[in-house]
Amino acid sequence: MTPALLLLTTFFAALLPLARVSTVVTYRLALVGSSAILVAGLALGIPILIGAPLVTGDGYWYVDRFAALLVCIIACVQWTATLSSVSYLRHEAADGIIGMTHVRWYYAVVSLFVLTMFACVTANNLGLMWVALEGTTLTTTLLVAFYARDGSLEAAWKYLILCSVGISLGLVGVLLVFYAASTVDASPLIGQWLYLRSIATHLPAEIMYIAFGFIMVGYGTKVGLVPMHAWLPDAHSRTPSPVSGMLSGVLLSVALFAMLRFKTLTDGALGDSAWTDGLFLAFGALSVIIAAAFILVQRDYKRLLAYSSIEHMGLTVFAFGLGAPGMIAGVMHLTGHALAKSMLFFASGNILNYYRSTLLARVGGVVRRLPYSGTFFLIGIAALLAVPPSPLFFSEYLIITTAVMSHPWYLAGISVALAVILAGMLQLLIPVLLKNTADTRGEREPEALTLSHAAMLLHVVVLFGMGVFFLMPQGYEFIRSIVQSI
Repeated sequence: MTPALLLLTTFFAALLPLARVSTVVTYRLALVGSSAILVAGLALGIPILIGAPLVTGDGYWYVDRFAALLVCIIACVQWTATLSSVSYLRHEAADGIIGMTHVRWYYAVVSLFVLTMFACVTANNLGLMWVALEGTTLTTTLLVAFYARDGSLEAAWKYLILCSVGISLGLVGVLLVFYAASTVDASPLIGQWLYLRSIATHLPAEIMYIAFGFIMVGYGTKVGLVPMHAWLPDAHSRTPSPVSGMLSGVLLSVALFAMLRFKTLTDGALGDSAWTDGLFLAFGALSVIIAAAFILVQRDYKRLLAYSSIEHMGLTVFAFGLGAPGMIAGVMHLTGHALAKSMLFFASGNILNYYRSTLLARVGGVVRRLPYSGTFFLIGIAALLAVPPSPLFFSEYLIITTAVMSHPWYLAGISVALAVILAGMLQLLIPVLLKNTADTRGEREPEALTLSHAAMLLHVVVLFGMGVFFLMPQGYEFIRSIVQSI
């Protein structure tokens, strides 16, 4: 399997749901296409995770172990999101909110969104990576605006404008890196990351300082770092819930991947990582602290999960600023967050279909009324709050033990923020999950098992299986081998 074949498979998967066939066949075609993407993604990613990096397409495509990990995560989450979408969209169609045309275009655009993410993490050319990252913005704008209501259209415009401005600033950073490379050698390979990494120590430091500043702000907008985060709560809360899971669980990690590519080049040019680490620590800590403040005042559970994504991406970026041990924690945290947060959004979609509201005040007793979705939601919250054996428990333990000596003041602020988040999440969500306090006018029939629950069960098994694996020496060495490829 090659990246080009993976992208081609994903493109054809996007065409399948557009066929003018019956409702049942449309859903089946979407599942077939998504399953093909899953198989192709794992066929590309797994051999690289346990073997050697892959360079193909005259150097345009490069997949190392970190990229292979993201390919596997994207492939798996898009598949479970497709499973979850079946029951979600059927409920929406039964309520007259959407029609079959919406369903067909939904699945097509989701596959195109997946294609752009695959292109971003497998591209060796930094210009192509930038195009792919902008492609994620264009495709997901259509999904944010899916319901074509005032709120969703406003969120879509906000998302498009802020992320396009951010990615434009990122383009300035990319061009400055190319200019820095041109002062070293006029090679036709000047846009390729592997070539740039090989000459990184010769890149002019004064240019790379400025270039990475643009990258940090530009790509940091897509990561959702504070203060460039304003688009994220609106976009993630207005999008169909399975897509919200992909946005929070996968897209933010893809943007961070792109940022880390430039961090490697900048560290080589400057001779050490002190400057880029400082930026990562500052932006990461600020994101965790500001997210904690906003979580306390949320009245909408999808916005609550969106601010939780800002918190966890901030914590991941902070980890990557702590050096080698912190980077191991960062990879663990990124992977665990992708699985836990996407599962939570899948569950939130079932909750929304049942209660017809995202307001916390109108939702209560979820575990009793929706025993399957409520249980998965509770497990997901426990995983996000780092209850062992969640992978986030081990990643946060590594972050704390690494930062306690080197950056105690940052750690103190983050520790207070995490304590506030723990208290706030419990205060807001315990009534939702356990207490029968909601307006129940929107109740429906008792919950039946669906493909969405199968998707969430897969997430739970993999999530806690990873937590146990990270306890083992083999798991730690596996993550360290991924970090060495960054």
